[in-house]
Amino acid sequence: MIGSGVLLMAWSACATIPHLRSGVGTMLRPPEDRVAERDSAVQVAPGERLSVRLNGMPALRGAASRVPTHIVLLPGPVGSAFSMRHVSAALCAHGLPVLVIDPLGMGRSSRPTDADYSLAAQARRIAAVLDSVGVARTLVVAHGTSATLALRLAAAAPERISGILSLAGGPIDRQETTGVRLALALAPLLDTPVGRAIGRRRFLAAIREQSAAPAWCTPDVAARYLAPIESDVRGTLRVLRAMQQAVEPSRIETELHRIRAPVRLLVGDHPTAHAPTAAQVALLQRQLARLRVDTITGAGTMLHEERADAVVAAVLEMLNNTR
Repeated sequence: MIGSGVLLMAWSACATIPHLRSGVGTMLRPPEDRVAERDSAVQVAPGERLSVRLNGMPALRGAASRVPTHIVLLPGPVGSAFSMRHVSAALCAHGLPVLVIDPLGMGRSSRPTDADYSLAAQARRIAAVLDSVGVARTLVVAHGTSATLALRLAAAAPERISGILSLAGGPIDRQETTGVRLALALAPLLDTPVGRAIGRRRFLAAIREQSAAPAWCTPDVAARYLAPIESDVRGTLRVLRAMQQAVEPSRIETELHRIRAPVRLLVGDHPTAHAPTAAQVALLQRQLARLRVDTITGAGTMLHEERADAVVAAVLEMLNNTR
């Protein structure tokens, strides 16, 4: 049964947020003296807690119902909320309320062994979090595998999704992705000090292969990416295997036609095996009434790291188009 308890809350203050000067500014409340940043754990079922970070202004008010009240960021299987720090901070600087949610088994969210790790179930959990924190309508920014999670959420509850921005994520029916395989290969190494050093080097190499300009992925950044895995190596391995074995209740191809919101796919111009395939893009083009595909220069699949500016610009444009 879905619960709504919000636990483990920690508060800190960040600097004053300037009011957005573009057309989106008309949707915002006047800026307050300080804005809040808080980390919470939202229980969505017994033993299932999702890590949620709230940044920025209070919810947007006074706008039509078609306008989102929050921007939701969904990280991929490796990286957690930390990977979205640049996008989140930039949106916060525009006075926008941002929720960063780690799906079950990822980041700082719990890792129950017997949970349903299908993307359909993950989408239901995100919806439960939105219910718990009172978010009626949102624009979702999702990286990699989490893009399918966002698509399923929009198909199941089209009235609460104003748009989806996919960061190099194509529609999938099995979580047998390069990101999941990378995490599975690294997790056993991270269980010992010697293996941890080897695992971090392999992770750096793999992430740099996905990047047009890999200087952003320093050893310190790699350590922050891998910290959630290193904190519970055995639990992470169990969850990753469960993700691989999860069976979806329906094919994503049969769900896409239910999506009414605009979907925008950003892909980098740096070729990498982690990018959406031509078949995945073609499926979106056939099934979605409102699809836009943009190629971002100077990026691979880690667009939120390499070209956070392009991601934020796309979010602002999509917000302006919902007025």
